[in-house]
Amino acid sequence: MEKEKTVRLLDVAHRAGVGVGTASRVLNNEPSVGEDKRQRVMAAIAELGYRRNAIARSLKVNRTKTLGVIIPDVANEFYSEIVRGAEDAARREKYNILLCSTDGNPEKERHTVIMLSEKQVDGIIMLSYGLSPETLESLKKADVPVALISTLTEEPSFITVNISNKSAARQAAEYLIGLGHQSIAMIAGPQTDRDGGENRLAGYREALEKHGLSYDAALVERSSAYTYEEGYLCMQRILSRKRGFTAVFAASDHMAIGCIKALWDNGLQVPSDISVIGFDNLSITAYSTPPVTTVNQPRYEMGRFAAQKICRVLAGEEIDDPHLQLEHSIIRRDSTAQQG
Repeated sequence: MEKEKTVRLLDVAHRAGVGVGTASRVLNNEPSVGEDKRQRVMAAIAELGYRRNAIARSLKVNRTKTLGVIIPDVANEFYSEIVRGAEDAARREKYNILLCSTDGNPEKERHTVIMLSEKQVDGIIMLSYGLSPETLESLKKADVPVALISTLTEEPSFITVNISNKSAARQAAEYLIGLGHQSIAMIAGPQTDRDGGENRLAGYREALEKHGLSYDAALVERSSAYTYEEGYLCMQRILSRKRGFTAVFAASDHMAIGCIKALWDNGLQVPSDISVIGFDNLSITAYSTPPVTTVNQPRYEMGRFAAQKICRVLAGEEIDDPHLQLEHSIIRRDSTAQQG
């Protein structure tokens, strides 16, 4: 059965003989459109059976030229680079950003969304370990375009910008396997983080299975946060119950560096005794001792694309790819070495 072609606002504009901006203003009931053009646009909508994009339905006529950006931790470089990309893109479109930090607390997230709605921001960019039902409902009620970065959701009306965390984690584990490592520990992200936590762990397990290596629960430790302290503590717990592994995959760079400190405190050298790979490609990984091999996430581009897409929606344009998945890559440094 042939798939039904989606009718775009651009198609309506062409049929009516007007620009996309004019068609958008008709949909938003703006008074600046002449009656003749308004009637032509409405006739084209009826003739083509145009149904407005769920994301674009949240457009407002009165604008504050402000985008709200919600992140878990303003001090974390992972988020700050995303914010920089979003801010640069927003400024090019004459928008300002209002930055809010929530400590990853679901209740703070919900209240922050409500606060931004009350301040009448034109759009919201959000990063979260995992959206609670209450936060999700608040985002829907905000009635503005929403872009989620590194945050899983089944809500089709939101813009999403991610990498494939499962694929990236699988590639990281396979990189270690390719160096000859057969016993690989993992410091996984929080269980509440469905993408960075669950999918990176799933990718690690897929790599082991693909290469005929058994999964050993004693070599896996879940963190409660992506911090140096958690990386250190998780590595200490793994070492207390299991030795003999030759490599570690940490689900964040901060945890990788904490892990390396724990290994050294236990008389183990990196990478001569144990190889370590991290995730995110934070700037500190290039200057740590040793420099850390890691998975690069294009964080600046994540923020830039999210802001660009929201600004396009606010300009009344259709976006063909509201759910964007960017490419990751392995950055090879000195914390990993050939086994044997």
